[in-house]
Amino acid sequence: MDGYGAGGAGREGYGPGGPPADAAAAAKPPRRRRRGRLLAIVLVVLVVLFVVGDRVGVVIAKGQMRKQVEASVAENLKPGDPVPKVTSVSIGGFPFITQVLFGKFDDIGVGIDGIPTPGPKISSVKAHLKGVHVPLGDALTDNVGQVPVDDVRATVGITYADLNAFLAKQAVKFQVKPVDGGKKVELSGTTDALFGLGSTQIAGITTFEVNDNQLTLVPSGLSIAGGLNFSIPFQFKVPIPIPVSGLPFHLQIVKASTNATGLSLTATAKDVVLPAS
Repeated sequence: MDGYGAGGAGREGYGPGGPPADAAAAAKPPRRRRRGRLLAIVLVVLVVLFVVGDRVGVVIAKGQMRKQVEASVAENLKPGDPVPKVTSVSIGGFPFITQVLFGKFDDIGVGIDGIPTPGPKISSVKAHLKGVHVPLGDALTDNVGQVPVDDVRATVGITYADLNAFLAKQAVKFQVKPVDGGKKVELSGTTDALFGLGSTQIAGITTFEVNDNQLTLVPSGLSIAGGLNFSIPFQFKVPIPIPVSGLPFHLQIVKASTNATGLSLTATAKDVVLPAS
């Protein structure tokens, strides 16, 4: 006798008929689980590669758009004008790759400082270009020509210091000062052309209005400062034009407001074409 009994030795010492069915099932490798894990890992890798590629594409596109913006700003410069600085370029919308494929960027943000104008210095322009059309072939070959843009909306900043520097050169040498965080702007200055009184101190408040792309300072509540101390009749409250021209992207100002640091002008443009870089 070999010690295994009448039935003889079973498979792997389990006795006649081999191991139980549940033991055989437990011994099989969990192939489905392994496949599921593998698919999950592949999916994660693809997502990571997509996101990385998307962000790398954004960096490349920023460089291309910076060239276009610099070319657009330069076309408004006159000989001897200081060159404005493009301080920032951002590209909104995700995923970016789909915007490249369709040749239309949803929102490109641009910051520009130091824009020369006939009037006060423009301290900053923060613009958003909506619907920027760049054909896929041009983007891939880095050979971008003219770029159509559907809409542009911007905030144009003028500091009180720059505004006062401009006003100091006018016939009535007004100066402005914000009150209550810029909710109100006080006005003071001197004039030699009032009632033949010689050099006269004037004080009051002012607002800023925009009509047909023209910005004006509108004095109100003016009075003679000093011993005389009387109000000035309405007909002497002449608005003072403040030239604001040569803005990038052919922007037109449509609204003016004040804050603690200066004027904030809202400007818009439609169907703009950026020149080839």
